Amino acid sequence: MLTALCGIAAVVGAATVVGGPPAEAATALPIAGVTASDDDGNVPANAVDGDLSTRWSAEGDGVWIRFDLGSVQTVGSVSLAWHKGDTRRATFDVQLSQNGSGWSTVLPRAVSGGSGVGPETYDLADAPARYVRIVGYGNTDNEWTSITEAAVFGADGNPDPGEDLPYGTDGSGNPRTDDCTVRTGSDLQEAVDEAAEGDVVCVRPGDHSGTTLRVDKPITVRANGVVTVRNIVVSGRNATVDGFTVVGDSLDDPSTGISFSGTGHTIVGNLVNGRNLRYGIACDYDDCADDVLISRNTVTGISNFGIYLWHGSGITVEWNNIYDLWTEEGDDDVDGMRVWGTGHLIRNNYIHDLNAAKSEGEPHADCLQNFQFSGRTVESHDVTVENNYCVRVSGQCLIMQNEHRPAPDVRDYTYRGNVCESFGYQTVELGSIPGGTLENNILLGGAEGHVLTFHSTVDDLETTDIRMRNNILVSGGGSTYSSGSREALADDTDNLELLDPSVAEDWRDFEGNPDAEVPAINPGDFTRFRDLAGQLDVVDEGSTPHSPGFERDVDGAARVRGDAIDIGPFEFA
Repeated sequence: MLTALCGIAAVVGAATVVGGPPAEAATALPIAGVTASDDDGNVPANAVDGDLSTRWSAEGDGVWIRFDLGSVQTVGSVSLAWHKGDTRRATFDVQLSQNGSGWSTVLPRAVSGGSGVGPETYDLADAPARYVRIVGYGNTDNEWTSITEAAVFGADGNPDPGEDLPYGTDGSGNPRTDDCTVRTGSDLQEAVDEAAEGDVVCVRPGDHSGTTLRVDKPITVRANGVVTVRNIVVSGRNATVDGFTVVGDSLDDPSTGISFSGTGHTIVGNLVNGRNLRYGIACDYDDCADDVLISRNTVTGISNFGIYLWHGSGITVEWNNIYDLWTEEGDDDVDGMRVWGTGHLIRNNYIHDLNAAKSEGEPHADCLQNFQFSGRTVESHDVTVENNYCVRVSGQCLIMQNEHRPAPDVRDYTYRGNVCESFGYQTVELGSIPGGTLENNILLGGAEGHVLTFHSTVDDLETTDIRMRNNILVSGGGSTYSSGSREALADDTDNLELLDPSVAEDWRDFEGNPDAEVPAINPGDFTRFRDLAGQLDVVDEGSTPHSPGFERDVDGAARVRGDAIDIGPFEFA
């Protein structure tokens, strides 16, 4: 499966890097002025003088150079040439501002190519800005940021399709080394055990596939290249594990690629790819966790669930790529995510190509599920699921179902701005769920069943108080609502229905080809649903995401406020 990940290499760092100007022949924008936070005598003006032999340079974490376009323009890409760009790689952000004070980071922690001294172009989602700022975090040799030439290009029509979204990792590790306080030798666990609070442990490339890495203190442990481990166990508080390749071992030993308990952890940039793993990233059943960030990981090829939250609170799961999961054991379920607990934020994840026909026994293969099947399952409520892509999935996009207790333990999810393409008997199923919101989604399914099923699964506990607003509901030939489902609605505002028989054709083609190659990123997934939504008269008042500070839809465009056209995860000007 590692060969399928090659296509994601350009995704990490959120940029497509090419030589010369953007392929769409965007216009170079005039730069009216250039300033910087600091310099060493190599002044900011050197970055725009047309001479690769001069440069702007400054030392330190977070130094910046700012380009003033003179007025607000639509920015589509930036071009940067790096001093000694053929021998080292720079880490940097690209930020945009319309007024010079409020900044939006449109390209976080990008890394230069490291193979030449000529210009590299970093493609962005088209966005309005007067000021463009490059924030530097040093390079692979030292803490200097040095740019020989820079240019800013205008709109190129790029709505931020998949190649510009930093979903997951290519398993190459984090190249940053300037902040290392501990460097490992052959025994990486020994280095971790001896590290002090606040240390950054940098692990050299190597095969440690027989090692269980245990991190139980507030330190950062980072792979500085391809570092293969058997599994990772995170506990205690405020630990960070970054950039490892996790491969597992024999079936159920271990069962989980990266397991965690405690509080305050960051699990970022890891690749979990082990056929004998049940779960990719999961918290401990007896002691889950609170306030954990699970971000920009890739989970592929494992047997059951990509990410599994047994319970816990305040866990953020974002920008993860979960795909091509299947079981050879005849298990009942193969899910992208299974989520229990309270107050979680699930956003901007890409879950795709879960083909039940690939597994033994054709299990249920769903994007996100919480099915309360026994006393081992706990309450789950006040969870926001926002701006995710769930495409080519044999089962359902969302299942919230109480099958066990006559109590409202599963309730009050906010499910908004998501793209769903699933081929199960229903796209969204709510069973005995007293309260929830489905807003601004595009839900595509119902090939032989229904797009929406709201029903009772526990005696005397109905599905009620469901608020539906501004959704596009696409049926492939079945019905939009199953019988009685509309009775659960407390709000049914501006939901648009569309019949598209090609959904059934897509379903049969997908499940009929279980041996088809599965790429880590399919760029068409991030553009084709916009065209479908555009078939309808889509006008509403827009809405602000629930996530604090979350300003962008999954397509990369800024969310529209107020009187505007904004339905599902798309905007139409």
